[in-house]
Amino acid sequence: MTIRKLTNSLIGALAGIAIGFAALSASAQNLIREIQERGTLKVGMAESPPWQSPNPASGEYEGFNVDLAKRVAEIMGVELQIVPATWSTLVPGLTAKQYDVIFANLFATPQRALAVNFTEPYSTYGFHVVVNANSPVTSLDQLNDPSVTFVGVSGTVEEAYPKELFPNATTRGIVAPDVPAWIGEVASGRATAAFLDPGTFRILKAKNPNLEKRLRVLNGEDNLVKPVGLAYAVRPEEAHMLQFLNTFIRDVVRNGETVTLRDKWFDQMAQR
Repeated sequence: MTIRKLTNSLIGALAGIAIGFAALSASAQNLIREIQERGTLKVGMAESPPWQSPNPASGEYEGFNVDLAKRVAEIMGVELQIVPATWSTLVPGLTAKQYDVIFANLFATPQRALAVNFTEPYSTYGFHVVVNANSPVTSLDQLNDPSVTFVGVSGTVEEAYPKELFPNATTRGIVAPDVPAWIGEVASGRATAAFLDPGTFRILKAKNPNLEKRLRVLNGEDNLVKPVGLAYAVRPEEAHMLQFLNTFIRDVVRNGETVTLRDKWFDQMAQR
């Protein structure tokens, strides 16, 4: 090959690479432009009060993440459109482009990060492990046994974490987003234990003053299991949207708005 031909080949290859990078860059920025041209921000949510759920009277979605999603839509100059999903379909719905982003109390786990890009956490959560008040179980070590049955909502970390931490136990998935429906399994003795986040436990205790007579926190109030970040999610190719949401999250966290909103919605839910 002559020097001239070699030079032309290199120029062609570099041009192809440059075009590829330009296409990737344009693709990464297209979603924000598409949303603004469409006039709506489509947000996927799975019911989980008080983070996001339909109002019992109006049916309109409300909660911590609804308020923040409205703020994001306002900044973008568009209307907010909430697309309801379930916890088992939430991530697949994003990859299938049924909505633009996920706004939910979604746990940013390495397994889910294989399919989506997570934003920076807007909050950090861990779990209590609750057992029946009359259970003979007195330590976490006793739960890794075939005689133990965990219960949790199908498709959630409340179902996944017992399988990871207590592989010898049985884990039963429940297709019911209503917390009392599956926590009641432990309170009634039909299941041995469950993972329950402190915020939800706070609401349940406020609504059911006798709950602590039926459930016992096995790992202590301050010794949370599997602390994990709560984050939003975008498709892997949407770098511009990810950067925008991270900037937004840093702003509301730094200004204390996430704590104010969290307390507001958890207090409201406890009073209903």
